[in-house]
Amino acid sequence: MANLKPQDVFRPKSMPLYTYINRMEKTETYEAKLKRALDNPGTLVSIVGASKTGKTVLCNKVIDSDKIINLSGAQIQSQESFWEQIYEKLDFPMEYQLTESEGKADNISGKGAGKVSLPLIASADISAQVGVSKTNNNSVMQKHIRNNSKIIKMIIEEDMTLIIDDFHYINPDVQKYIARTLKTELFNGLKAILLSLPHRSDDAIRRNPDLIGRTSFIEIKSWTKDELSQIAKTGFGLLDIPLSEESIEKISVESAGSPQLMQENCLNLAYLMIENKMTSASESAIKKAFQITTENYKHYEDILSHVLVGPSQGKVKRKKYYTKDNKVYDIYHLLLLSISINPPILELHTDEILRRMMKLLKEDEEPPTKLNIANPAKYIATEIRKSIPDLDTIEWKDGTIYILDPFLLFYLRWTDEWKQH
Repeated sequence: MANLKPQDVFRPKSMPLYTYINRMEKTETYEAKLKRALDNPGTLVSIVGASKTGKTVLCNKVIDSDKIINLSGAQIQSQESFWEQIYEKLDFPMEYQLTESEGKADNISGKGAGKVSLPLIASADISAQVGVSKTNNNSVMQKHIRNNSKIIKMIIEEDMTLIIDDFHYINPDVQKYIARTLKTELFNGLKAILLSLPHRSDDAIRRNPDLIGRTSFIEIKSWTKDELSQIAKTGFGLLDIPLSEESIEKISVESAGSPQLMQENCLNLAYLMIENKMTSASESAIKKAFQITTENYKHYEDILSHVLVGPSQGKVKRKKYYTKDNKVYDIYHLLLLSISINPPILELHTDEILRRMMKLLKEDEEPPTKLNIANPAKYIATEIRKSIPDLDTIEWKDGTIYILDPFLLFYLRWTDEWKQH
């Protein structure tokens, strides 16, 4: 297509128009699975997948954007905040005042978050009158407050879909309340989707028996190299920029199963090749594109500096480990280094971490024990999560480190500053 620019083709932070890949799961696409689940009345849809694998993009592809009410589980701290988010998304205030004269509405004014953007009739339908007063000019002022049951009824009638992202972040007691609410409203025709991580999704359902037997699961598998490669092949083809199979594979591997990361790496490389009038992507150009990508994730720099200090030390000094390149690290630094080396993996069990450490250490250096690995791994995961509580980053669970944010792994691999700490 003529006149397309890199930012038109590769869109890491918005809905991709030209490089959206409709992936297959066995004999059916994810789009078809979601459409079928939403068409089954009374069914809660649970979409499970690693962070930045396209769960939200899938929903926006299947459902019209003006029919989506998207809630963040990380911001739902109470029953009230659950409803608050719904009303905020609909731009409907906590209460409003309706002034009428001679039976005709003159004006409407709101109090609280948002503004009344719904039709006046709809506004009256989803609220309850709590007070009436007359003005000097015989106008009647009616005070209304929101009504939760009526807003859900309106959402059902308007064929809108309620999407709760990061449902696992919600307090278990609030989860149970939402589960009971969804159970009733699903029966009445509500469409609802929960988005969660693979190793946390079963927790959300198991803790809420009201959802068991009513849920249709769609598991978004990690993107394969071939699937990620389709983004590059399609996009660079539209830009009429030649890119070798070797270069495409390199970008695909480093994108760690994330289409968003793949889009961003391709975008930066396309810019470099056009600006420098390159007819092929050199190894140095790809590396520079990767480094440009990491600049958007500098927030990890200070976090890693803090983590590498480690917890307060007692009288016993930390053991030092000597590597094959004649450098000395403590267990915290060594653990992060082991995560960052080839190949890029998002889930590392203690055994794999230990194997990687032994690759780094001198042959006569005694490696850490599994117990020595567990406590630092837990500390690193806890401190990073505390630094960015509203972002899925890293987790230590059952002897495995889960890198939930592919950009964290990418940052560890393609920046050198933290390694010199």
